[in-house]
Amino acid sequence: MKNKSVFPFVAVVGGLIAFGMYKAFTVFPTMPLQASVQAESVDGAWNGLLIVETSIYALVMSFLLYCLVMFRAAKREEQGDKFDRSRGRFVEVAWVLVSLALTLSLAALGAHELRALISDPSADIVVEVHAQQFSWEFYYPETKQYGTKLFMEKGKRHRIVLTSKDVVHSFWVPEFRVKQDAVPGKAVSLILTPTVTGKYTIMCNQLCGWGHTDMQGAVEVDEHDDFVNNTKASDF
Repeated sequence: MKNKSVFPFVAVVGGLIAFGMYKAFTVFPTMPLQASVQAESVDGAWNGLLIVETSIYALVMSFLLYCLVMFRAAKREEQGDKFDRSRGRFVEVAWVLVSLALTLSLAALGAHELRALISDPSADIVVEVHAQQFSWEFYYPETKQYGTKLFMEKGKRHRIVLTSKDVVHSFWVPEFRVKQDAVPGKAVSLILTPTVTGKYTIMCNQLCGWGHTDMQGAVEVDEHDDFVNNTKASDF
C-alpha cells in the first residue's frame, strides 16, 4: 500500500465507523421521549452536535488506523528526520483553524436554539412551583388551587414560576429537556409547551441535601377537558 492511498482508506474506514455509530445511536437513543416544543429545539442542537462529533471521531480514528498500518517503524531513529521534513506543520495549522471554525459554528447553533427557547415570554397558563427540601408544591392562580401534582394542558404554553423556600433546587423533566433552578428569595420563570399526553416525573437536578434523590414530583399532561377537571378539584 502506498501513502497516496490515504484518502480512499479514510473514506472507507471513516464511513464504516460513522455508519456503525449511527446505527448504535438508532438502536440506543441518546435522548428520552420528546414531549415538548422546547425539546424540539434542544434535540435539534444536540443532533447537530452529535453529527459533528461523530464525523470528527470517524475522521480521527480512520487516520489513526491508517498511520498504525502505514508508518510502522523498522528503525525508530529514522522517524524523527522524516517528520521534520514532512508537511505536519501545515496539518497542525489546518486542524486548529478547522477546529476554531467548528467551535464558533456550534456556539452560533447553541445561541440560536437558546434564543428560540427564551425569546417569547408569553404564556396561556401560569403555574407557581414552590420547592423545598424535599418536595414540590404547585399553585394555579387562575383557579386558586394548590396541589402536589403538576397538571399541564397539551399544546398550551405554560409559564412555570419557580421559587424556593430553603436552598437551590432545579426543576427538570427529562422528556421536556429544559431545566431551571429555583433560587431562594427570587422568582424565576420557565416556558414549557407539552406536546404528548401522559405521566412524567419531575426531578431535582441540583444537589440539595440528604434527600435529594427522593425529591421527585408527578406531572400529568392532559387534553383540555381533563386538564380543566383536574385543576378544579378541591385537592390534587
